[in-house]
Amino acid sequence: MGVIEGKKKIFYDRKTGREIWEIGIEGSDCVPTYMYFQSFSQDERYIIFASNRTGKFELYRMEIETNQIIQITKDFGNCYNFTCFNEEVIFNDGETITGINVETLEKRIIIEKEEEWLSIFGGPAISEKNKKIACFFKDINENIGIVYTDIENPEIKRIYRFPLWIKEVSHLIASPSDEFILTFNILPDKQDNFQLPPTERARAWKIDIEKEKLEPFLIMPKGFRATHEYWGHNDNLRLYFHKKTVPNFTPVFISSIDISGSDYKEHFYSETRKLGHSSISYDNKFIVSDVQEKGENEFYLISLETGNSEIICWPNSSCSSERNQLGHVHPSFSPSGKFIVFSSDFNGKTSVYIIPLNLNF
Repeated sequence: MGVIEGKKKIFYDRKTGREIWEIGIEGSDCVPTYMYFQSFSQDERYIIFASNRTGKFELYRMEIETNQIIQITKDFGNCYNFTCFNEEVIFNDGETITGINVETLEKRIIIEKEEEWLSIFGGPAISEKNKKIACFFKDINENIGIVYTDIENPEIKRIYRFPLWIKEVSHLIASPSDEFILTFNILPDKQDNFQLPPTERARAWKIDIEKEKLEPFLIMPKGFRATHEYWGHNDNLRLYFHKKTVPNFTPVFISSIDISGSDYKEHFYSETRKLGHSSISYDNKFIVSDVQEKGENEFYLISLETGNSEIICWPNSSCSSERNQLGHVHPSFSPSGKFIVFSSDFNGKTSVYIIPLNLNF
């Protein structure tokens, strides 16, 4: 599809002095992937982002050193259902889950929508340890389930069908456990209805899919709700989330529970700032969190070992309902932890931003 000359502007945050790189394609909205996915290639030579330069969102590969960009999808159509894993970027376009080798651009189909399904959606949820991959599907009767397979040898597909009372789901994420354990949300969200039994107010449900064991998992006490959960990495079998006070979302805690649903811990706290999205580094030592305050917002780098934190920069993204996800920051770490990537639309269009890090603080 030809090489595009990308932008790479280096500037310094006006309040913190941090060096920041603005990258992407001039004149279009450009976004990295969602905060619990990975935008960087394994060697951090490339970054994958979505851009609507053609009128709808497609995926692009940018070589960070040369700024050269190549469009790598056609008819992708969304911003966030993609992640880099091993040598590939893997994405769900509603018809297939496809892997593209980041270096060679060789393409393969991992999961394909069956004829009797209306769509596949969500994910791709990838298990770091047992190398399985999953997404949701909806059949012609509008019943839903999970389809999953081995990511390296995807010839055999397996199906799990939800009980018929489950009609709408989101946020499918794989835990880093030896077993293929997934968490997801059942919609509509009922967390604020404190008259319901706790199990009916669960933010996240957990499924050990090969044992077909489904159970409510992330449940907040009365007066609180949980949002924006994500798993640790490697042997860190903890689910992290934001525990928000109802109805104003502050005070707010970044908290976690273990894979059994117990051993609750609090890692960071704000009395007044609406912590929005956070993610954890691959060595499980740091968390980065944005703030959902319209037009004037910072994000924090938090040490899980010392409890220290610092404001890294001020993205000042719109966080507006009109811009929807394009106005959110969604910060995350590169594989080595050398970089943080996020998005902001403070200049009108959304751009991808990279911060080079020195984590010895």
